[in-house]
Amino acid sequence: MKILQICMSQGFGGLELYVLKVAKFLAGNNFDPSVLTKKNSFLYKKLSENQVLSDSFSSVFYHFPLLSALRLARYIDTNKIDILHIHWGNDLLFAVLAKIFSRREVKLVYTRQMSLTRAKDDIYHRFLYKNIDSYIVITRALYNDAIKYLPIKPENIHLLYYGVPATNGSKDICDKYLNESGLDKNIFRLAIFGRVEKGKGQHLVIEAAKKLLEKGQKIQVAIIGHVMDKDYFKQLETDIKDNNLDSDIFYLGFHSSPTSIMPCFDAVVLATKCETFGLVLPEAMRAGVTVIGSDCGGVPEIIEHEKTGLLFEPENVIDLTAQLLKLVEDRNFCTQLAKVGKEDADKRFSEEAHFAKLLEHFETA
Repeated sequence: MKILQICMSQGFGGLELYVLKVAKFLAGNNFDPSVLTKKNSFLYKKLSENQVLSDSFSSVFYHFPLLSALRLARYIDTNKIDILHIHWGNDLLFAVLAKIFSRREVKLVYTRQMSLTRAKDDIYHRFLYKNIDSYIVITRALYNDAIKYLPIKPENIHLLYYGVPATNGSKDICDKYLNESGLDKNIFRLAIFGRVEKGKGQHLVIEAAKKLLEKGQKIQVAIIGHVMDKDYFKQLETDIKDNNLDSDIFYLGFHSSPTSIMPCFDAVVLATKCETFGLVLPEAMRAGVTVIGSDCGGVPEIIEHEKTGLLFEPENVIDLTAQLLKLVEDRNFCTQLAKVGKEDADKRFSEEAHFAKLLEHFETA
């Protein structure tokens, strides 16, 4: 079985990193994977850095898809591809046309990672989805939307949660990291991982921490990730400085292995308004850390409130503050949430189980 992953996106988020993750898994498990991406894109560079063999098209003519489809069909035939694995919606038309033009009986598997907002039952979409052999979604909400909105047989729609690896953190790593970062081992430590931009909600976490500090609670917050919006970051810095929070709120930059430092914190928060999935949450749960997330999108499927973590109303600082207060005031409760959360995540979000199921979908497409 020869699998060709296709992702022409020039983005640099979870979708592209998932393509990389699948490619690395296939390459490391005696498959002969190929990845077709756009030259000089983020994904192209990441594949090269990880020494995963890939090919690239310099361009794809989305307004004239026949040209690109014929080119892809030749690639499929020459390389004897059995499975096309699509990730980005914009690639779907030229992949479907290539499947039709190819002389091989190639199967098309589409992993949908973005939310659906409307019905797609016109002639164009009926043509597209008729040619998808397996449609994989990453949340129950997306599964229900696919049933509701898409002209595709229910038996071809499959729910497959993301898988994440078990943590590789250790006490020595944490001692060193906390020391270098200026964080206090004896104070409740909260981390928010992700790109620093307004949509990720770092300002909400700062405001909630400020309210807890005003109540006399002790808490430190670490903001970890690339600065994507410099103006927003400056606003955060100004807020921290004006409120004398320099010893309570820390920007610690980007970390190349976030799961290795997650155990250094008492809790990890996802403050995005509405996340389709929220990969950082099962990562933290498998690391044995308590999680807090916005009650929207795929997050309520990951967190069972007050059993495996805590949920708060999106963009509601008062509710976020109240949930954090439960953890800061009751460390035993925090520890219990982390324990049960880890047990749940180890069962539902293990990387090994994810890839085993993905291979099954490839084989039965």
